Amino acid sequence: MFQTPIRALATLRPRVPPVVFAASAVSTLVFTATPFLITGLSENADISVDRVGLISSAQLFGFVIGSWGSGRVFRPRRKLMVAAILLGFIANFGSGLVAFGPLIGLRFVNGIALGTIAWLAWAEVFGDDSRTGDIAVIGPVIGTIGSPAVGIFFDRFGTDALFIALGIIHLVPLLFVHTSRLTSIERVRTERHRPTRSALIAMFALGCFTLGGSSVFVFSNSIGRSHIGMSALLVSLVYSCNSIAGIPSSRYSGTRRHAGWWILCTAICAITLGFAHHPIAFALAVTSWGFFFWMAVPAAFSVLASHSKYPAERAGDAQAYMAGGRVIGPLVGGAMFAVSPQLLGLVGAAIMAVSAVTFMILERHGLPLHPAE
Repeated sequence: MFQTPIRALATLRPRVPPVVFAASAVSTLVFTATPFLITGLSENADISVDRVGLISSAQLFGFVIGSWGSGRVFRPRRKLMVAAILLGFIANFGSGLVAFGPLIGLRFVNGIALGTIAWLAWAEVFGDDSRTGDIAVIGPVIGTIGSPAVGIFFDRFGTDALFIALGIIHLVPLLFVHTSRLTSIERVRTERHRPTRSALIAMFALGCFTLGGSSVFVFSNSIGRSHIGMSALLVSLVYSCNSIAGIPSSRYSGTRRHAGWWILCTAICAITLGFAHHPIAFALAVTSWGFFFWMAVPAAFSVLASHSKYPAERAGDAQAYMAGGRVIGPLVGGAMFAVSPQLLGLVGAAIMAVSAVTFMILERHGLPLHPAE
């Protein structure tokens, strides 16, 4: 089973510049570490889980601003990459040295750095279908390898040391900046068009999917450790299984269909997590989540494209809706988790079920549109 990420990694090396790989890997590690950090801060600093969830929302909010704002304010340059890397180093290193209040601000700053790095990485390969396809699988591959490493490190050294280690890891892409071929081209202004009504509904449904999903998944580590009694290492191995399960579904090259059903399967995983009282149930839910999620998202994008007159414009809009859902999700999840994991699972699943039903209706009754360009 663990040969899968190794084979996938081997296919990436010839086509993805080292700086792109390193930047995407760092982003994955930081987001992988977030559930561990939430649990650690809650236990060690005696802060309620719903309050600690603010660090995830702040980081994701910063990521949205960084990834979307960079493309509108800056041009892709190596100097900007260096600045973003150093900003991430400062934000993470400082997070291990400050109290909870300033920590929220530093996670927001780190999100801006991550978003900017992600935008620059995609700008490096934009327009090359083979290399952009390879980037999509970097997350699951690095998540497979990185989750146990994060779990072991966290178990041995604690929260503050993990923050500092993430800061040092942020410097790794700096070693490969010279491999970047970023160019400062002039941005071409193009006319944008309003989405169709059905496309707007599809994007709203995508936002509900990530809202419900993130509200549960970001607290899955707390469920596994605090309510089931699993160790940080064991939870990290389950996260690795989640990443491995996402590799074949993210790389699937066939026709993507049944978005609603795949989302509904993910909602069932959320309920299972909420009511899980055994490590096996927890492991099955988290692992299946990885497969279902990466089957659902591309299928949902296909539905959105079929209901759009200008699919290329809607792709960026869909990412914004999904990012917005991820920002709100931890806030909703924190409030529900403070009551009980069961309520968290039910509410998260219910929100995803709304998304599932919406896509089922769109797939059944929608008539495909052709791009008007």
